[in-house]
Amino acid sequence: MARRSLALLLVAGLALAGVMGQPSELLNQLSAATPGSLTTAIYFPEHPTKQFPAGDVITAVISAHNDASKAYNLTAIVASLNSPMDFSMYIQNFTHQVYFKELPAGQEVSLEYKFRLAPQVPTRDFSVAVHLVYEEMGTPSFYSNTVFNGTVEVVEKPRLIDTEGLFMGAMIIGTTGLIAYWAFSNAGDKFGMKKAAGKKKVRAEAVAFDEDEWVKGTPYDVDKRRRAAAAGKGAKQ
Repeated sequence: MARRSLALLLVAGLALAGVMGQPSELLNQLSAATPGSLTTAIYFPEHPTKQFPAGDVITAVISAHNDASKAYNLTAIVASLNSPMDFSMYIQNFTHQVYFKELPAGQEVSLEYKFRLAPQVPTRDFSVAVHLVYEEMGTPSFYSNTVFNGTVEVVEKPRLIDTEGLFMGAMIIGTTGLIAYWAFSNAGDKFGMKKAAGKKKVRAEAVAFDEDEWVKGTPYDVDKRRRAAAAGKGAKQ
């Protein structure tokens, strides 16, 4: 219990130093990792190219292998965003995470660490430092292992909806629709009149018929011929 309280005080001190912008003061007070004690590696599964969008939560997977013959307690992970020109200039200190994960000799473990870049961080290259704080079981000694200290690129967070693209698309569709409507209206006026005239002509031809052909062979036709013949004889006399 006393060991855990001491570790919590250490982590609280690291967090407070991070808020004040000088976490290196406490980190420097910790002993450097003993050669041959821990082998560490880090991987950013969602950002393997180390391009971090401003405002995003970044996930880091840290693996640690105990190369020593004694057990270690992986206490916490702390990280910071630093100026690439001056490592002592802290731009942002990320939230620390406590683990208290025991790592027996010869064993390996993976830890997940998440940190969030502030949305107002400008898009440019920065330096990110990630430190693993651990202790030797049964002793009051704490150590710091620098897991990552390299350059990353802060990029603009991609927008879910491109409002400018939507506006341009709407303008193009609207303009195309107006042009199509204008062309269709003009074509309709020209071809519509000819079509109407054509219909009238067909209708006139349809009602025109030969009356003689229509009544030929009927009693009306016979009577009409007789009257015409009689009228012809009367005209001769």
